[in-house]
Amino acid sequence: MPTLDPALTWTFFLILIRTSGMLVSAPLLNHRGIPSYTKIGFAVFFSLVLVPLRQGEAIIAPTDFGQVADGVLREILFGVALGLAMMLAFLGMQMAAQIVGVQLGFSLGGVLDPVNGNQANALDQFYAVLVVLVFFTINGHHIIILTLAETVRAVPPGTFDPFAMSFAAVAPLATGLTLTAIRIAMPVMAALFLTDLGMGFVARTVPQVQVLVVGAPIKVGVGFLVMAAALPATVQLMNGVISNSLAGSSQQLLGVR
Repeated sequence: MPTLDPALTWTFFLILIRTSGMLVSAPLLNHRGIPSYTKIGFAVFFSLVLVPLRQGEAIIAPTDFGQVADGVLREILFGVALGLAMMLAFLGMQMAAQIVGVQLGFSLGGVLDPVNGNQANALDQFYAVLVVLVFFTINGHHIIILTLAETVRAVPPGTFDPFAMSFAAVAPLATGLTLTAIRIAMPVMAALFLTDLGMGFVARTVPQVQVLVVGAPIKVGVGFLVMAAALPATVQLMNGVISNSLAGSSQQLLGVR
């Protein structure tokens, strides 16, 4: 009767914990619409695929409960941190949608965001769908799996040191996130700024015009026209941000080489 290798079983268990932690916080993969059983199946399948990456290097199985708890805690922290680092690329898109929504006045009426469970405006939904389309167009789910495989090679299961995280990389990542949001929202912001200047000029020269009544639909129309004209550039920018930052941000923050 075949027996399970304790070291191989322990390796599989640690990778399963790491993968599960990543699925809890990784972009799109943590969507509430994905059933829990499907997420568990993904975690088990990914773990079975990634175990052979460590088969040539023995990982000593624990001998007491303290070692088990230490290994599990390390992998939980690593998996969740890995998913959150990948999420930074998507926060820039969400910030851009908030900026444009405020400029157009859509923030006055909110709807329920099914992804995050928070209140959002209509443009948030538009950019969320656009990000999903770009994500799967560039095979972003493959990038996430490859990133997870690279971390298994670079950081063996059970050896992650939370104090070795590169906290100095947080500031550049936050700066890049803000710049991404501004670059996406800049065309609409510039167009609406010029529209406000024009409406102010009209209000001073033709006082009979009700600027507050006429200005709102004009700003919405101008905003939508500029968004449509800038959509190819926006998609290209999202493509570059997701493909370059999805794996790069996580490796930079976690110190994975």
